Amino acid sequence: MSDENDKTKEGQGTQAPTGTPSTTGPRAPLSLKPRAVGSVPTGTVRQSFSHGRTKTVAVEIKRRPGAPAAGHQRPAGFDVARPRTDAVPQPTAPRTAPSQPAGGRLSNEEQEARRRAIELATQAQAERAAAQAAEQARRDAAAREQAEAAERTASAAQAAAISLKRLIYSCLCLAFLGKS
Repeated sequence: MSDENDKTKEGQGTQAPTGTPSTTGPRAPLSLKPRAVGSVPTGTVRQSFSHGRTKTVAVEIKRRPGAPAAGHQRPAGFDVARPRTDAVPQPTAPRTAPSQPAGGRLSNEEQEARRRAIELATQAQAERAAAQAAEQARRDAAAREQAEAAERTASAAQAAAISLKRLIYSCLCLAFLGKS
């Protein structure tokens, strides 16, 4: 898989432009710029490609302007593992519901409302079931009626076929008797 960009001016070259033999083809591999040791922090990143190949590459870590240069830098996001100790929680007024008894139990009015809601839901479900049963009965009756109509049509066709056969037989008998 090569294209026109991989070729040197003389054609397919075996040497990279720097004069060192290339292991990847005519182009020299990319590398980090040589700098003073420790001036630019580097790291490694694993690239994964869509066709399943992975490759580990070295990368330079850029510093943002104004960021502290030394020491371990923590991400600016919320740290779930350690809660913040410098933030003092704001006191809030305790929420109390006067109609709700202690212990999380429902009051009499809430129990009655819940019972009515359950009763209404049960009635609605029973009505839906009755409507479905009536619809199914109507479909079954229509299917039986259609089957009976098809059977009547078939028997009428069979009776017509029998009478036609008798008519043909009678005509043949008359023709045979007329010749003799």
